[in-house]
Amino acid sequence: MTEGYMGYRDFLWPRLPDKLKMEKQKYAAVLPQPENGETMQELGRQGNQISGSGSFLGTEAPAQWRKLCRCFEQSGAGMLYLPGRLPMEAFFTELTLEGTPRPDRICYHFTFREKLETESSSAGTYQTGAQDNLWSVAAAVGVAPEELLAANPGRIHWAEELPEEMELKLP
Repeated sequence: MTEGYMGYRDFLWPRLPDKLKMEKQKYAAVLPQPENGETMQELGRQGNQISGSGSFLGTEAPAQWRKLCRCFEQSGAGMLYLPGRLPMEAFFTELTLEGTPRPDRICYHFTFREKLETESSSAGTYQTGAQDNLWSVAAAVGVAPEELLAANPGRIHWAEELPEEMELKLP
């Protein structure tokens, strides 16, 4: 675990952000039940969303802001280090300048989204488990349900309930 500092890729915050928030969310779907209303089904978790705000202070503030902007402009995921948490692979999804920058003070807001690993049994396939359905598998491997259907023509006959240990091709 990291104690007392925050970093992403090659950027190390000179001081911790003033506010830091981690949101945990799950995918869910409302499924209509013929003649029986509807039911809600949990489809797996989403990656954590980490957001916060802070300021760069002192004569180095403009240089620190430029370095953070360059870090944001890099594509792909990188390692995010948060105080008191294990490092995680994440995407830097938002960076906002707040207020009017001054030579000795620049305020900002940021957002990261954790990258989840897919749960496929081998490259290009997924083996279903108990109570898997089309939506839970699609959420677990990070594809749209329509793409999963297209990759398995004629194999999925009942989307609400997939046979256990069925091997599905991934798109």
